[in-house]
Amino acid sequence: MTMTEPDAPSLDQLLAAAGAPGDLAPRVAATLGEQAASRLAGDPWLILSVPGVRPEAADGFARSVLGGTAGPQDPRRARAVLGWLLDRAALDGHTAQPADVLCSALGTLGFGDPAGALHAALEEGDMLAFSNAAEEEDEDGSGDSGDGEAGAGAADLMIIRERYAFAEEGVGEAVQRLLATPEPLGEDWERLDTTGDRIHSELRDTVGAYGLTLVATAPGIAKTAQIAGFAEAAAAAGVPVAIIGGNAASVRTLNRELGGTELTVLSIQEYLASLGRGEAEEKAADATAVPGQRGPAADSDGDSDSDSDSDSDDSAAGGSATSTADGSIAATAESAGASTTAAAQTDASDESADPSAPDPAEAEAADPASSDSSDAEAEPPAPEFAEPQPGLVVVSAAHQIDAESLAALLDAVPEGMRVLLAGDPAEPGPAGPGQPFRDLIDTRSDSLMAYTADGRVPRVRAADSEPHPLTDLRFALREGELPPPENDPEKRLVIVPVRDASEAVARAVQLAADSIPRTFGLAPDDIQVVAIRATGDAGADTLTRALRERLGTEQVRALTAREALGGTWPAAVVVLDGPSSGSLTRALVYGLCGLAERHLSIVHGAGSALPQAVANVPDRPRHTRLPAVLRDL
Repeated sequence: MTMTEPDAPSLDQLLAAAGAPGDLAPRVAATLGEQAASRLAGDPWLILSVPGVRPEAADGFARSVLGGTAGPQDPRRARAVLGWLLDRAALDGHTAQPADVLCSALGTLGFGDPAGALHAALEEGDMLAFSNAAEEEDEDGSGDSGDGEAGAGAADLMIIRERYAFAEEGVGEAVQRLLATPEPLGEDWERLDTTGDRIHSELRDTVGAYGLTLVATAPGIAKTAQIAGFAEAAAAAGVPVAIIGGNAASVRTLNRELGGTELTVLSIQEYLASLGRGEAEEKAADATAVPGQRGPAADSDGDSDSDSDSDSDDSAAGGSATSTADGSIAATAESAGASTTAAAQTDASDESADPSAPDPAEAEAADPASSDSSDAEAEPPAPEFAEPQPGLVVVSAAHQIDAESLAALLDAVPEGMRVLLAGDPAEPGPAGPGQPFRDLIDTRSDSLMAYTADGRVPRVRAADSEPHPLTDLRFALREGELPPPENDPEKRLVIVPVRDASEAVARAVQLAADSIPRTFGLAPDDIQVVAIRATGDAGADTLTRALRERLGTEQVRALTAREALGGTWPAAVVVLDGPSSGSLTRALVYGLCGLAERHLSIVHGAGSALPQAVANVPDRPRHTRLPAVLRDL
């Protein structure tokens, strides 16, 4: 029996009855909306979608709400727990997870029939299954994956949230559209000045021939300057150019590179807003779409840079909800590195809000031709499409763009425009779920052979930079080697060993505030201090306080690795402290050593973890659906 409105308990009453901490209510309301109380009364396991709430806490809350009818095999519990596992995996960059891994996790969480619980959740939840066979290519690159899900067993299946499935499908569809509909760039394009860099002539030919081009940037110190220079040359040839940074760090770097020109670098969010596809428009796009205009591919904020103070390896400093022995909810702190079978445990921003279908009444109001009126049989007016226009969209640090953001970006590119995506697939992937740039680089598809001879998205490998200690280091790191530092009289690369966190902070501050400015004549704004994490005795927060005290200014700030990747500075000080050494990978070390253009100081307190990571831990693998989408176009 459904409770009437006067009898229904409020959100505060529901939470208080379950012994929840007082600060949980605002988080629940933010996640579940104004109807949070009534939704939880009908399905108490929905509380598991609130950031920081764990399954045992949700079970305690469900027993409080439902009493004796709450059971571990409840299909509502299966739906919620599976969603929670997928959301935890998304924090580590996965858009999908293997079904057998999820079944194993469900078994440890009290489901007697994990496969049955998985099937029930797929029947009712916002999740899809697809074949894992399409995720893996043959060694010869043929990628023959057969018939998708046909005949696939549990070990061959991948499970994905609908929001990420739609995003990766959106990327695939945009790739196909861009390759099929390029507009000629005009006679001036062939006369584009290519004397600025060795790769510019190859870029001119490839961009001139295809609607989408990938650029795998080289490990050298001029990686951003190459792309900025090409964009400047294209604009000088009379081609309309939009320049986009893949995250905040790349926007800052590109704006510095193009400082003397009339070109302005936009973030993804700013570019979407310039096309009327900003945040407000995204929310109502389905209900108010202009006839003939493509809608957004996913519910995305349009920018992969989340301004987070730590990468996905960080744990929360705040409290989260967990269950006590009597079934009540109490506040606890999650420890660093805690994990489930499917994904690492972290506290993060709200990832639970899924895109929802447009309200039918609003859709009818927006499109009178679809309403049930007396002239409903009248032929609707023909849609009006904008005229295709030639031009070029240049995107730097594309490897830092997550699946939802890239889907929104590519979907918004006007018909006829060409897109150049430049990034380094050897660096860590984006902060959000997915790795679309790396997937586009790696995947071959028979479906793309209608546009390219080899079935791959056209790509250009950036030219290697001139010899430089930092370039040589990055080439070695990319191959899994950590060479000893060379004796460089110009001191372009310096390794500073330290014993503990306090010494690491002291040496980093001394380098940034005194040694580097004095040796290289650089201002504080030209020197960026970077730590692996935000928190800790040698984290970015601690370094920021120490730098401000030493320099006597509030404008300086140390960045986390996640915030810094994608950008470059004239000089960088990278702090590798012992407690954060478990987060090191070859890709991360490679990326951090690419932050500096003239000088790099590495404050090294990670001990043997550094060479071991470079040699044995290439990167944290990510499960995604985009390769399968590209093959099925």
